[in-house]
Amino acid sequence: MQKIHSRRNVGLLLVATLLVGCAIHRPTIREYRTDETGRTSVANVTEEQYWKERVDERIAAEIAKEKPEAGYDTWQNYWRWWYSVLRRKKKPPFKSDEFKSSADLVNYIKEKRRAKGLPTYED
Repeated sequence: MQKIHSRRNVGLLLVATLLVGCAIHRPTIREYRTDETGRTSVANVTEEQYWKERVDERIAAEIAKEKPEAGYDTWQNYWRWWYSVLRRKKKPPFKSDEFKSSADLVNYIKEKRRAKGLPTYED
């Protein structure tokens, strides 16, 4: 009888440990980057970090006079479209301490754009 209880307790302890470990760990994305010399670097980034990097990349592309992605003819149309996509959900698509709502995501983009002297296309 004692053997059964100790096995069950060990099993419960293992399950509890796994559940706690899963709750603490935030999903990461393995990101591969190649520099101008052809060197490849690998980094694990959180979904939030990855999203912020994409915002920075798109702003840099606009400043560099590149065409917007997703088939949009102007950056104004692109940003308005991205705002509308973000606003479709109440919460961000990833766990975040900084972003609690879709409005926080949109405001983050607007702040980054203002910091670079770009219009937000909604003010």
